[in-house]
Amino acid sequence: MLQDEMLTLISTALTWGLRLFGCFWLMGGLLALQQARQAHLMDNLLEALSQEKEDRLTSRFLLIGSVLTFMSGAGLILSSQWVLIPLALLVLSQLIYFRLKEQRFQRATNEEERLDATVQSSTENAFIVSLVVAIAAFLCWRLGGLR
Repeated sequence: MLQDEMLTLISTALTWGLRLFGCFWLMGGLLALQQARQAHLMDNLLEALSQEKEDRLTSRFLLIGSVLTFMSGAGLILSSQWVLIPLALLVLSQLIYFRLKEQRFQRATNEEERLDATVQSSTENAFIVSLVVAIAAFLCWRLGGLR
């Protein structure tokens, strides 16, 4: 009986913690959407000025990540079990991005290309946070906190 009460308490605390975090996650998704829009406009501007095709890998993954962050933030606020889908896709997309950047780093022939193929520490930190949130949401779902 005590164990059931403890699990219920943990589930409730985790659910409300994820809801609160979802508010920040939702706002972060909106800010990232704005950054993705700016990156897209900058790529267009640079292409127009240089008459050369810009590498849009980073801006495309920024757009994908921002949409998935926004969706998962909304799902966390609603405590929906469906939040596991955008969270899993977010983690997967970040892993794909890291792999593509690693491949580009391996193929780089000069310092500028290597620098461009390096993943920023803020991106690595965002991945860690995404992974922790996904694991917490999965645990919350297993405990019955997500409906």
